[in-house]
Amino acid sequence: MSDDNPSGRKQVGSDLVIPVVGMAYAVYYVYSVWEFPPEAQRSGFFLAGMLVVLGLIFFARIAVLALRGQVELEFHALLGPPEGRLRRLGFVGLIGAYLLTVQTLGFTLTTFAFLFLGSLVAGLESIRRAATFAAVAALSGWLFFIVLLGTRFPIGPFETLMNQVMPWR
Repeated sequence: MSDDNPSGRKQVGSDLVIPVVGMAYAVYYVYSVWEFPPEAQRSGFFLAGMLVVLGLIFFARIAVLALRGQVELEFHALLGPPEGRLRRLGFVGLIGAYLLTVQTLGFTLTTFAFLFLGSLVAGLESIRRAATFAAVAALSGWLFFIVLLGTRFPIGPFETLMNQVMPWR
């Protein structure tokens, strides 16, 4: 659980984020596989059910501890230290930008831009190192997921060019 506060009670508000998001994802996943074959539905229902049950057990535990006065629901720890909040907000912005642009720019270019800008936001001072890291990672992702596995990620200008240049595709 999270940090202690001056009252001696543990602060657990930020500990609730992952179970809430996990349960929301489970509901979304069940909704998204509704039209899939029965095998996919069964495994999705099972995994979602397990996630919801574990989340409810966790919430019940927190509720019991809160009723006993042993924990406090407080969310300041979620934001972290004030000196790093701008960078965290920058990452949230980059995630939003990635989701908004991946359909247009495609997997590889969007991943490159995200990793490049994310490296700079994280504090990497060398633009050359950030660009090299982003290029190697994005190209590796393209090679592994799209070329080798044939995953249907969003296609953009890079993928279109590579499909024209590569004779085996």
